[in-house]
Amino acid sequence: MSFNRRELLRRAAASGLVLALDPAHLVETAGAASEEPAKVHDFVSRPDLRPPVVSVTTRKPGVTDGHLFLAPSSGPGQRGALMIDNSGEPIWFRNSRPVVAMNFRAAVYRGKPVLSWWEGKTEQGLGDGTHIVLDDTYREIARIPAGGGRPSDLHEFIITERGTALVTAWERVTMDLTSLGGEPDGVVVGGIVQEIELPSGRVLFSWHSLDHVDISESYVGVSDRAPFDYFHVNSIELDRDGNYLISARHTWTIYKIDRDTGKVLWRLGGKKSDFQMGPDSGFAWQHDARRHGGGEYLISVFDDGDAGSHQSQPYSKGLILALDLKRMQATVHRKYVHEPHLLAHALGSVQVFPNSNVLVGWGTSPYMTEYTAHGDVVFDAHLPHGGENYRALRLPWVGRPAEPPTLVYQLRQGVRLVFASWNGATEVAHWRLDTGLRAAALTPALHVPRSGFETQIVVPDNGVKYAAAVALDRHGKPLGTSRVIRV
Repeated sequence: MSFNRRELLRRAAASGLVLALDPAHLVETAGAASEEPAKVHDFVSRPDLRPPVVSVTTRKPGVTDGHLFLAPSSGPGQRGALMIDNSGEPIWFRNSRPVVAMNFRAAVYRGKPVLSWWEGKTEQGLGDGTHIVLDDTYREIARIPAGGGRPSDLHEFIITERGTALVTAWERVTMDLTSLGGEPDGVVVGGIVQEIELPSGRVLFSWHSLDHVDISESYVGVSDRAPFDYFHVNSIELDRDGNYLISARHTWTIYKIDRDTGKVLWRLGGKKSDFQMGPDSGFAWQHDARRHGGGEYLISVFDDGDAGSHQSQPYSKGLILALDLKRMQATVHRKYVHEPHLLAHALGSVQVFPNSNVLVGWGTSPYMTEYTAHGDVVFDAHLPHGGENYRALRLPWVGRPAEPPTLVYQLRQGVRLVFASWNGATEVAHWRLDTGLRAAALTPALHVPRSGFETQIVVPDNGVKYAAAVALDRHGKPLGTSRVIRV
């Protein structure tokens, strides 16, 4: 005996055998699969969310635990804060349009897990926005500007272990630029580093680059078309001794700053390096300088090697440098290069894990790659062509949304379907579909495994008129229930 596809689906659904189906294989009239991979997600249950598709090309044993935190700022799809799993499936997405999001990460604030990022508008590489903090239910608990009325820049927002935040800002100052070929009344952009109290925003520490770093250290030329952004701070790190490490892209330098006096204790790289730079240890237009190591003094940094019209190296790389503070020498501890080679003209990050794996975010090249300590690739993924992401981070997170799950019904070629999702829920392992003839009298009908952000379920063909979806954890414990809908 043979059945056509519709009859097979009907009988299977009625018997409970067909629990979840790939929608790409359900609709017969959809035609052959497109040769062009999808660039933007399209969810039935959440049509308001259209994040870009992240394509995973390499996934091997040895990937570090945690979710990937991204903030796509260009290319197909919506801008915003995006958390994905190792298959590239969205876990949580928040659309930030009409502005962009940067620096999306998980953190700990007052002993509790939070999400944080910067959100605002950008112009000529600088930001003007605000810093946002959510709790683990995705409720906003703080919205913090930079201190002193300064423009809140996009380049850094880190919540420290002492409950403060490290942020960047900037200022415009009129200066005589004739020594650099500019005007006597030229406009210079100075970088500002702040440590602020949360949630008040009270400034605890403020450092201005123009007070400590001469404009002659810059590798950027003076232009009559834009203010002279000579410094361009793009990361702040709290060192073990309580002082600060500051990365300035336009001087190709990492600065060690005394937290009490603001004095520059040493320079790594650039025109006035206090360190002798060993073979291949030099960097240019860099991002994301971070301190590592116990006995050794290690610094990770993303070496862009390019700034659009100012290319100084053939390709970008992730670097971990070893600093000998007695001999004042810098050597390459480890180096990471993508195959094929990538050249990022901006953005980028390097994250070092306790297991010695390293995650490199390739900035304006839309890739993110995790390496073992030996340099083997265990994970590689990319945004669609044209996609950019400031930093790629892998961090632990457990989300329990305050909003309930979403359930939407559709009838496709005579097959009754529902689509269940729960934006941000990290513990859902299965969905239970409750059905009934009356909205107030539903009983469990099906259990299906969660299949990505959105799970498609065939409604049993037994005359039921109402349904609700119940999210279950891996032990079968209910986590949340959607509203009851008509089917």
